Amino acid sequence: MNPILDLWEQATSVWQKGGILMPTLAILSLYTYYIAFDLWFRLKTIMPRDIQSFPREKWGAFRGGGRINQIMHYCMGNHQDSKETQKRFEQVRTSDASYLNRRLKFLLVLATASPLIGLLGTVGGMLRTFDGLSMQDNYKMDLIASGISEALVTTQAGLLVAIPALAFSHFLKRKKKDWLHCINRLESISLRQIMPLK
Repeated sequence: MNPILDLWEQATSVWQKGGILMPTLAILSLYTYYIAFDLWFRLKTIMPRDIQSFPREKWGAFRGGGRINQIMHYCMGNHQDSKETQKRFEQVRTSDASYLNRRLKFLLVLATASPLIGLLGTVGGMLRTFDGLSMQDNYKMDLIASGISEALVTTQAGLLVAIPALAFSHFLKRKKKDWLHCINRLESISLRQIMPLK
């Protein structure tokens, strides 16, 4: 049998067992990982490839486009004032830190919501199970089995969304710290270029 077709059938079976909350969990998981990968790609494109050897000691090394070049042009500009340079670097640092913190908090909220929706599915499944226990007809065992299945599948789905998302968010926090450290090092280079002229 075709393994892709077999996997598709298993996924469809799990989806049906999960009940009415599975579409909500699917949409939440797609949005959660969209936010996570969007942040990761943004940080990956602006971060220098080798953070250990970064930055080189001349501003000319940063020319050629990108976020670092924009920061250097904005912060150094046409002035030779160290206080103005420090003020502009502080503005960039605050702006970037604020944006990254907001996105990371939102990612954590989405990741935390997944197991809660799974728990809601668990409650719904258990209520369905108790309804089945109270019935007297032939469909009693089918209803009990589907209720227990719904309770377990939604909980599992919620955790499968949340656990990798939380791990990803901790990785992104580390990348955010690296980026802010990178801005600090850019500032020290800029000030070293200005100070001898003062």
